Amino acid sequence: MKRIFSILSVFLAVAITTVSCSSSDDSPTLSSLATITDFTVAIDGVSADDITYDLGTNITVSVPFGTSLTAVVPTILVSENATVSPVSGSEITFVDGEAKTFTVTAEDGDVTKDYTVTINVKGEVGSGSRLETYVLADLYGENSTSTYAYNEANFVSQISKEVNDWGEISTTVFTLVYDDKNQVVEKKVEASNESTMYTYEDGKITKANYTVDGTPTYTYEYTYNESGDLTTEKRTDHTDEDAVTEVMFTITDGNVTVENRFGDDYVATYDTNNNPFKGMYPAAYAAINVGIQAVNTNNPIEGTFADGTVTYEYNTDNYPLSASYTYFDGLATVDKSFTYYAN
Repeated sequence: MKRIFSILSVFLAVAITTVSCSSSDDSPTLSSLATITDFTVAIDGVSADDITYDLGTNITVSVPFGTSLTAVVPTILVSENATVSPVSGSEITFVDGEAKTFTVTAEDGDVTKDYTVTINVKGEVGSGSRLETYVLADLYGENSTSTYAYNEANFVSQISKEVNDWGEISTTVFTLVYDDKNQVVEKKVEASNESTMYTYEDGKITKANYTVDGTPTYTYEYTYNESGDLTTEKRTDHTDEDAVTEVMFTITDGNVTVENRFGDDYVATYDTNNNPFKGMYPAAYAAINVGIQAVNTNNPIEGTFADGTVTYEYNTDNYPLSASYTYFDGLATVDKSFTYYAN
């Protein structure tokens, strides 16, 4: 009996040891994987098709020009049971071109891996008429030929303007300098050392400083309405005791319908065809170059500038090839002609 009890004790000890070892061997092994397997972002007002990605340890995201990065929502897929910080689905503010770090922690808590995410806002790209030449023949006004050259972003980079002043011909070359977002930061005339530098706020030009030989000459200040249309251009003349003049604009559907200069209102109505200057410049720069006879969406057909209706001839893309009208009760004539680069 004593022998049987001894044998049973041995079996019981072995069984307990076996169960104990089995329990230890069956405990789950925690993963040490800490990888971002997919990364996408959602931005209000931006189509997913307009966002591109270059994934890796350094993730680069490209978004269209003008995209706000104050409320970017990333969706992040990571290794099974791993975690990521900042967390997927949270609203994050990015700064254009500046990297933000995301840290993935493996399930075992011992392994971490850092990823950098950089969102780059693309530069603005032009899609306008690609006007090549603009010829203005005004019997009692300006007679000139302007020729335009474009940069790789399809915006005007240089304007060569030849003026015929009653047989005296002069040529001025204007150069537009752009930043890495294809925004005009300076307009200059190298031959006469003239320069206009532009200041931006919230994507709009709010100030311009014009100098000659480095000497301040004019300062321009621009204000806009809630729709982003220019409402006033205020000029301070530093050569005339800082005298201030102001031009006020009323813009409807992209067209200047009222232009107030020196207290006088100039008005115009428009056709439905394409203005030759539309899309030649970035939106912010185009906004400060509006005017009844300048940048608009469409073409002026009647107004205080003409005796009657302007006669236009258009090409197949509905851009004007020519325009003609009279003023001073028919005493003066104006003829304009436009040519375009092939797209």
